Amino acid sequence: MTTNLDPGKIAQLLTLSARQLDQSTLSALHSARQNALKRQAVRAPVFALATGRGTHSLIPDSIQQWVVAGLLIAMLIVGTSFWHHIVQEQQISDIDVAILTDDLPIEVFVD
Repeated sequence: MTTNLDPGKIAQLLTLSARQLDQSTLSALHSARQNALKRQAVRAPVFALATGRGTHSLIPDSIQQWVVAGLLIAMLIVGTSFWHHIVQEQQISDIDVAILTDDLPIEVFVD
């Protein structure tokens, strides 16, 4: 058995019922509501994929944040490629030193 609840009708019934209460009861209800709202903690997620005001978002929503994110990514790419270059140069240098000092094993020359 389902009943259709009309929000407008419910609001009218609540308004009529509230008019029948005395002023001291209404004041007590109002202060209790205000106290409950003060105690209610609004918790926003630290990282959210949705952009919006008032929340810390994982996706940048301003041009300045996009520029900073792009610079960080570019620095990461440049640093990684530089590190690979240094490692490759070190390996080539080690091979050159081994060739010049005749420290290479015979297996290197036999192919």
